[in-house]
Amino acid sequence: MKYAAVCLLLAGVLLAVTSRWLGGGPESVQAAGTRYTVSVLPADPLEVRVTSGKAETVTLAAVMPSMGHALPPVATVQADLGRFVAEEKVFVMDGVWELSITLSGDRGEETITVSMLV
Repeated sequence: MKYAAVCLLLAGVLLAVTSRWLGGGPESVQAAGTRYTVSVLPADPLEVRVTSGKAETVTLAAVMPSMGHALPPVATVQADLGRFVAEEKVFVMDGVWELSITLSGDRGEETITVSMLV
C-alpha cells in the first residue's frame, strides 16, 4: 500500500513538472475525503473548489516535509458558492508541499491532505 502511494505521488510530481516544462499553467489536484471532495488550483492566490458537500469554512495549512517547513494556517474567503480563495500566500517557495485542507459545513468537519508540486 505504501509503495502504491509513493508511486502515485511520484506520478503526480512528474506530471506537474512536465506540464510546467511544456509551458502549461498550474494543474489542479482533486482529492476526496469521506465527507467532502475538493479541487485545488495552486495558483496565486490558491483556490479550493468544494465539488461535493457544502463547506462554510475552509482553512489551509502547508508543510514542506523535505525542507522541514511548516507554515501557520491560512484562512480563505468564499468567492462563489463552493469556491474559496486563500487570503494570503500559502507557499513560500517552489517544491513539493503537503496541503491540509480543513473544511467545515453541512457534513461536519474534515481535513483532506494533498501533495502538490508548486
